[in-house]
Amino acid sequence: MFKKAPYIFCVLLIISGFVLAQIPKWAQSNSHKKYPNSDYLLGVGIAEDKTKAVELARADVAKQIQVKIESELETMEQEIGSGDRSTIHSEVTSKTKSIVSETVAGIEIVESENIKGKHYVLAVLNKQNYLAGLQQEMDKIIAESNQYLQSARDLVQKGNLFNALDNYISAQKIVPDFYIKRGLYTALTGTVYGDQNTASVASILSEIRTILAAIDVKIISGNNQTSSLGVPLKEPVVARVFYKDSFGNDIGLKWYPVIVKYANGETINKLGSSDKGTLSVNIIATPTGGATGSGAVNFTLGLSNLPDIFRNDLSKIQATVNYSIVTADLSFSIEIKDINDNTNKNMGALVGGWVNNNGYRNDPTSNLKIQGTAILKSERIIDSPAGRQYFIELELPLSLNDTNANTQLASVVAKGNGMALGSRENAVQKACENISVTKSKFAAFLQTAIQP
Repeated sequence: MFKKAPYIFCVLLIISGFVLAQIPKWAQSNSHKKYPNSDYLLGVGIAEDKTKAVELARADVAKQIQVKIESELETMEQEIGSGDRSTIHSEVTSKTKSIVSETVAGIEIVESENIKGKHYVLAVLNKQNYLAGLQQEMDKIIAESNQYLQSARDLVQKGNLFNALDNYISAQKIVPDFYIKRGLYTALTGTVYGDQNTASVASILSEIRTILAAIDVKIISGNNQTSSLGVPLKEPVVARVFYKDSFGNDIGLKWYPVIVKYANGETINKLGSSDKGTLSVNIIATPTGGATGSGAVNFTLGLSNLPDIFRNDLSKIQATVNYSIVTADLSFSIEIKDINDNTNKNMGALVGGWVNNNGYRNDPTSNLKIQGTAILKSERIIDSPAGRQYFIELELPLSLNDTNANTQLASVVAKGNGMALGSRENAVQKACENISVTKSKFAAFLQTAIQP
């Protein structure tokens, strides 16, 4: 019984050899005399459906292109800062897919055989033709990127930063395409295309950051003034946003957004610089810290127009204006009522705190009286998964009166919102606790007491 085994083994060898003999040699060896590997990339597809076999053959060539590109991407991404890789990676991935797709369009089907219900297909890509196309595409990218970069540098020298950044970013987006194609060219030929001066993603990002590092904002005039509380400083504060070039020249940046805030965080204005990089702001003398006799205003650069990856580069740049405040020895009496027309001591204490923060005293016998009655501006009931929520919006119109002269000197409106679960009363109480008014407005409100 066991003597038949060698015979069966031989038969199987003969059958398998016969089957292999029927399979095209190029499908077995992935080579073809007419299409030598030195001149062509070859791909083989095998399937019962011919269309599927053609797709597999094309995909086999495309996969070889993909592998060669991916090895170049690893090298290129190592040149890019770790903080920028995630942003650049999506662009590179997209371009890689595009190049592979373009490659498939140049692949030819040169052999097709049907053996025992299976289709064998040979696809080839002519390296010489493909390389010629790569060269043209790379030359075009180099020319376009150089044009974008030169335009960007010219715009920076003219103070037009945002248009310059648009050009830098346009160059940055097309340069990965060059390096992917160059990596493929190198893999196919063994030589590197282009020269060392060709811009890279890393070099463009470095150039942008060098420019951003040379941007600053400074106070031109209006610093260290003295003014009465609640009164605008005698002179407007003038600031300038500028770029210091490699020769040490200050180039004003035009139309740059600047945020002007008191040191306590209260916004004064948001405005753009002139075509010379300057901006002018009127500031009301308002205490901004623990001391009531001084204040400060910060000028910071707006970041909303910058691409996300560059915002940290400018986030800490600011210039500060300081001023001194002259306050009179004044006191105020306070009478505040709630929405039910009842005297509210808590709201009275809140307004009293505003008075103290401006350097004045609270005195119930003073003829300078601050009065106000809270008004229910709006209320809403909001059904939520947690239950019924009450939302209250209050206004507190304040008037400053001279009771001796029986005259009103000034008025200002404070506002507050409150929300509470299941209780309208609690929502009203929270709205009262949240009543507020900008410090500059309240300082100007109090200042009318000492105006002639």
